[in-house]
Amino acid sequence: MTSLSVASDMTEPKEGPLYARVHQALVEAIQRGKLAPGTVLPTEKELEKQYGVSRITVRRALDDLERAGLIERGRGRPARVAAPLVASTTMAIDQDLPSILEIGRGTVAHVLSYVWKMPSADEAQRLQVDASEPVLEVARLRRRYDRPVLHTVARVPAPIGALLTKEALEATNMLDQLATRGLRAARTEMEMRAQACDAKVAEHLELKKGDPVFVMERLVSDTTGRPIQSMTATFRADSFTYRIVSASESEAGQPMRMEAAGLFS
Repeated sequence: MTSLSVASDMTEPKEGPLYARVHQALVEAIQRGKLAPGTVLPTEKELEKQYGVSRITVRRALDDLERAGLIERGRGRPARVAAPLVASTTMAIDQDLPSILEIGRGTVAHVLSYVWKMPSADEAQRLQVDASEPVLEVARLRRRYDRPVLHTVARVPAPIGALLTKEALEATNMLDQLATRGLRAARTEMEMRAQACDAKVAEHLELKKGDPVFVMERLVSDTTGRPIQSMTATFRADSFTYRIVSASESEAGQPMRMEAAGLFS
C-alpha cells in the first residue's frame, strides 16, 4: 500500500485539544473507510504541517491510535492502518437462533417507522431482490425500565413484509411472527463491531453523536436459502456484552450464549 494524503478526505474537528483534533480526524477516516486497512498514514511531519500543530501533538494522537489498535507502528516502519482482528466459529442454527432471539426478551419495543421503500443497491443485493422492488423497512427502539437500550432497523423482501403488521411488531419479535406464518429461519450470518454512533440513532438511544455503540449486522435466510430479513442492531455500549461459552459435545448446555450486561435478563 502507498501513503495516502488525507487533507482532502478528512474534515478537521473545530473543538477540543489540538491532539484530539488530529486523533478524531484520523479515527473518522478509518471508521468511514477513507483510510483502509494497510494504508500508510502521512508522516508525522506531513500531519504536523496539515494541522498546524507541533510534532509532540501529532505523536500523542498517534500514540492513542496505536493503543486503541487502530494503527500499527514499528521502528523504521511507517504507521499503517491496522487490519481488523477477525475470529470465526461455526455452530448449528438450533443452537444459535434461540440465543439471538433471547436478546430482546424483557424489553418493550416501540415501532419508530414502518415504511415501504426502494432498496439501495447494497440492500437489494443483500436481500436478493430486484432494485425496482420495494422492501419493508421497520425501525424499532427497545427499552428496559424505560431506558433505551437497543435500536434496530430491519428490512424484508415484499412477500415477507406483506405478512407483518405494525401492530404485531409492537409486541412480537419479527422472526417469531414470521415463524407463525410458516417461515422458519435456517441460517444466520452476523457481523459485529464497535463504532461511533451516528446522530440519528444517537438521538433515539439518548446518546451523543460519536458515543461508542455496539453494532450487529445480521442476515437471516429460510430453509431454501432465501434471505428473509436483513437487520442492523445498535446497542448502547453500556447495555451489551458478547459472551461465548464453549463446551464439548458431551457436556450439557448450549455451546454459545449471548448476554446483555446489566440491562437484559
